[in-house]
Amino acid sequence: MKKNTLIIYSIALFAPFAFATSSVHAAPITINFDALSLSGVSSYTESGVTFTAPSFSTLDSPNGTLALLEESSPKNFLRADISGGAVSVSVDLGDFGGDSDLLFLEVFDSSDTSLGRTEFFIEASFEGMETLSLSTPGISYAIFGAIDAVNGSSVYADNFTITPIPEPETYAMLLAGLGLLGFTARRRKQNV
Repeated sequence: MKKNTLIIYSIALFAPFAFATSSVHAAPITINFDALSLSGVSSYTESGVTFTAPSFSTLDSPNGTLALLEESSPKNFLRADISGGAVSVSVDLGDFGGDSDLLFLEVFDSSDTSLGRTEFFIEASFEGMETLSLSTPGISYAIFGAIDAVNGSSVYADNFTITPIPEPETYAMLLAGLGLLGFTARRRKQNV
């Protein structure tokens, strides 16, 4: 009898921690553009993320895959609206060289308040991609691209990754596990 009780207590004590570490954060979603053939579009939606700009296409990027390239004149930024929100966003941005670019990623909440911004300067000789990331609760959309680019250069965008806001069921499971932990601890204290 004592052995079974010990097993039940062990499960009750460790189960909430297992749920807490494995399910509080939703699984990240990465959108790459390898299978797309876009040309001169102003909007594209995949996995609950809608990308918009006056005109963009998918072209070969410096990392050897297809990526989004904003093509309007003057150059604009790409925008990604995230259905349901996110707690983190990252994107690979880059260029084939020839000019310097100040890459940036900025995230906003639903009332258009900036929640954070990150930048990375690439030299004219740089050829490749850099990952820019931001994590903060309540992200509704992101804008990204290059600012202060020489000759209005565009940059390539690939591997757009979001971590969605966890579903309410995840929090309910965590609270139930913590409640079970509290109940077990209280019973154990009363039996001692």
